Amino acid sequence: MSSVFNSTITVISVSKVRFHTNANSLIWDCKTKWLKGDKDIQSYIYDVFCDESAVGNPCGVVILDEWLTDSELLALTNELAQPVTSFVVENAQGYWIRWFSLSCEINLCGHGSLGAGAAIAEHFGRQLVILQSQYGNVVISKQNEFYQIALPSWDAKLSELDITPFGLNHSVKDQFTTRDLVIVLDSEEAVRHFEPDFGRLMQIEDYHAFIVTAQSGPTEYVLRYFAPKIGIPEDLATGSAQCSLAPYWFDKLKSDSLSVRQLSSSGGYFQVDKCATDSILVSAYVKQRIGAVICIENFAVL
Repeated sequence: MSSVFNSTITVISVSKVRFHTNANSLIWDCKTKWLKGDKDIQSYIYDVFCDESAVGNPCGVVILDEWLTDSELLALTNELAQPVTSFVVENAQGYWIRWFSLSCEINLCGHGSLGAGAAIAEHFGRQLVILQSQYGNVVISKQNEFYQIALPSWDAKLSELDITPFGLNHSVKDQFTTRDLVIVLDSEEAVRHFEPDFGRLMQIEDYHAFIVTAQSGPTEYVLRYFAPKIGIPEDLATGSAQCSLAPYWFDKLKSDSLSVRQLSSSGGYFQVDKCATDSILVSAYVKQRIGAVICIENFAVL
């Protein structure tokens, strides 16, 4: 694999792999070291929001000593070839984090944050991981088998957008906006069988993503998440979507603790809890990728 970009970094790959087992699976611990000058760059791949029936969402994690240029970060993102890659640099207060999709830098990525937190906790012995970004701090901790992330609770605003072109009128129960445009449908099946028109979704102004959601049980909701504007036609499992959805469903379902399933091709599973008026706690399984050995040779940004 090789990439060519307009810069001055040469990267050589050295992969180290070891095996260990737990009660459920055989896990490959894998780490790639990219050499920039005389400094190692460590990277990992994690599956986030997974369980026995859900694969979750993969993310790359790259640990840096200092920031590279944006073009170099995007180049490394494309070499890892995951939906999102998180880049972190340690500082006195914890770690600064930035998230990149395959096409651009993005804001607040829940699964990218959990993957980064798990990598730092497992490989650098941190019990509590504080991730700082220009969008606020994110705190990652571990409780039993779950990793937990505290995320902001976003206020909903009434949406007056005409959704007739989306062909959803027969099943729409509600609609509102946060950072995202959220459409509440009348059933899990309506969410599961929704067929997005990406041409129309690309034309929606002012919103980060388009979400369809519905109640699926007394204390459970489901969702699908579409963000074609940032290069993610349909996201596999989306932590930040809960910032929009959890406050709405806490109120509608009269419960401060909810189970969540994302009905993507791989499936995602979450537990969300109400912490305070302005935050939520998202809990999820996070696993380092089985058999994910990264070997990048002759990566050169010329």
